[in-house]
Amino acid sequence: MRRVLKPAIVAAFTAAIFGTAGQTAEPGCVEWSQAGPTIAQNSLLPANVIYQMVQKRTGGKVVNQALCSVGGRFVYKLVVLGPTGAVTNVVVDALTGQF
Repeated sequence: MRRVLKPAIVAAFTAAIFGTAGQTAEPGCVEWSQAGPTIAQNSLLPANVIYQMVQKRTGGKVVNQALCSVGGRFVYKLVVLGPTGAVTNVVVDALTGQF
């Protein structure tokens, strides 16, 4: 029971830090659900491809994500809950998929 509870608490805490649905963590970012038009207009890698790639590479679960414009380029910013409960921020170039 304790193992299940800890990741749930971390995920809830992470969600509280990054806001509720409809809000983004910082200016220049759009929620995953609203990113479709930006992805299509700029020929970016699809969100589902990035999501699966990050989960596979980190072994964790993505608990929050956004598409952001940073310095004239687009990046995906993700919060990953690792298998041990560690929370990691991951930034992926939306055009190339590089971490």
